[in-house]
Amino acid sequence: MAYIQYFLAVFSLFSVNAVVLAQGNIVDYFLKDPKAWDETKKIIHKTPTRVVITDGCQDLGFNLAELTEGDEVALIFINAQKSEKLKHMGFCNAEDKLLPGLNRVVSVLTRNSGNRTRFHYKFILQRNINNVPISVYHNGNAVLESRYDGSQPVRDISNLSGIELCEIEIR
Repeated sequence: MAYIQYFLAVFSLFSVNAVVLAQGNIVDYFLKDPKAWDETKKIIHKTPTRVVITDGCQDLGFNLAELTEGDEVALIFINAQKSEKLKHMGFCNAEDKLLPGLNRVVSVLTRNSGNRTRFHYKFILQRNINNVPISVYHNGNAVLESRYDGSQPVRDISNLSGIELCEIEIR
């Protein structure tokens, strides 16, 4: 009986570590695999949100307006090969992460508070000066938003991934 308890304890420990490791490695997957963007578009069955910014990227960033308590979400800037993880609502300055031309940005849950069937995050693209928004893009709508409340059937695992894609063209 003691062996069974020992086995279950070790198995549980490795299972939890594998899930945490997999969620953390998704950032590396997007940064290191050049095919990740195209493969993800096929899996999630969505067209990336597209935004054109004509006045450069100075003071430009993503306002994390909503986040399920206890969750962590990552912004992955594929072209700049940078990422930012956020655990709380607030502004993520992206002027050093967005380059002139077309930028591909991915948002993904990297830590869930424990209830994998309920999560929500919402990013609004805006320009801030002294922590005050002076321009809000995409008509004030979220450029990256993922919500799952458990009420819909899961058709495939992409429903639970929290992955969203966005293309931002800086002119």
